Amino acid sequence: MDRANAMEARQRRAYLVAALLFSMAAGVAAQEARVPGTEAHRIDEPVFGGQMVVYEAGRGNARGILLVHGIGDEAARDFRDHIAWLQKSFHVLAVDLPGFGQSDKANALYSPGNYARVLKHVADRFVRGPFVLVGHSMGAVVALRYAAMHPEDVRLLVVVDAPGILHRYSVTSQYLAHLGLEFVPPAAEPLDWLTNLARKVLAPLEQLHFDPQVILSSPQLRQSLLRADPAKIAGLAVVSEDLRRELPKIRADTLIVWGAQDTLAPLRTGKVLEMKLPRARLAVIERAAHEPMLEAPERFRAVLEPFLERGLPPAPASPAAPLAKHGDGSCLRERNRVFEGEYDSLSLDGCQQVQIRNARVRELRILDSTVTIDDSRIGGGETGLHARSSTVVVTGGRVEGNVAITASASRLDLAAVEVEGREAAVTAPLRSYVVFSLCRVRSPRTQGEVHEFYAVTAKNPL
Repeated sequence: MDRANAMEARQRRAYLVAALLFSMAAGVAAQEARVPGTEAHRIDEPVFGGQMVVYEAGRGNARGILLVHGIGDEAARDFRDHIAWLQKSFHVLAVDLPGFGQSDKANALYSPGNYARVLKHVADRFVRGPFVLVGHSMGAVVALRYAAMHPEDVRLLVVVDAPGILHRYSVTSQYLAHLGLEFVPPAAEPLDWLTNLARKVLAPLEQLHFDPQVILSSPQLRQSLLRADPAKIAGLAVVSEDLRRELPKIRADTLIVWGAQDTLAPLRTGKVLEMKLPRARLAVIERAAHEPMLEAPERFRAVLEPFLERGLPPAPASPAAPLAKHGDGSCLRERNRVFEGEYDSLSLDGCQQVQIRNARVRELRILDSTVTIDDSRIGGGETGLHARSSTVVVTGGRVEGNVAITASASRLDLAAVEVEGREAAVTAPLRSYVVFSLCRVRSPRTQGEVHEFYAVTAKNPL
């Protein structure tokens, strides 16, 4: 009997030790999971019907700031280097969005619109009056959506390295590949796509011809095709988000912060946002990639802090310098040429990685070449831009003519461009592909803001 009692006592001690160790490990894990220097609140949220974690610091400060993370289980901890200095002047709130960090995870539609509704619940519960809204990566797209839905809530807006924004058949492949996803444009054969426009989006799904919105709205498809992974659901939702009607609604002064070496959300996207938002300024952080607040915290603070205190500086009033006149220009089988200034005509034949920037070109002819065009005005006569067997990426500026663009077996990627064709915006003697991202198009067939992918043929002009 004594032996049995002794064995039972040893078992009880073993259970107690195991329970104590488990409790200590759980406590350590919870401590590691929380954001240093904050108080964590687990609250019910009504959008997904689960619980989420909100971190709070600097309570009692009159000014509020809400920090919204990107995709990844670090979640609110992405801002850990900055909460310490922010809480000296601000009432700081940082969230683990549902699906990430310590918040509940489910097979749910983790879209920017739904996340904006989650933020509204958090803001109404924790914040008094208009606040500063800061979003990184996916959180930046959520912040843009929130600022458009609730402009009266947002005193200042900070957008950091936002993916998507451009049409999903433009430059989103790096971001989706980072999440284990790939995309293919549905109307194109893979061999028809060169360099910048050879964009794979959800390759396993392309054969089924599923629209991303169909996948996102179906719990069964999210489970079978995306494995109900919050990161993949949220990533696909971000690059499928169409903000063309939302950006003009944003009233807050906006600071756009971008890492110069970001390959997941290219700097071009930041430039487009600066053009399309009513009051915005782009600040580029050199030697930083997709997470400048972690990769270059001191330089990130040096950009952010003055904006938080003073908002945007006045726009410079100095007139633009006159363009240098060059008459006719040409490039023949060269690489890395740069063209600036004013040209009556410019012909590129067999040239690769050509840049045309801050230029005025009355007639531009591109043959067997790859070209980027930035902040330039093309056209004015019969046809503004001729492209044959070429890849052309245009950001900002204007293309105009009786026919603005004639494309033959070419691929064009236009973002924040004004396109005016008095007879047609785009014609194509041989099938060509055009992606418009947040462009304004005017022709007898197409009017208004365009955010679409087109296969253009001789029988199907724009």
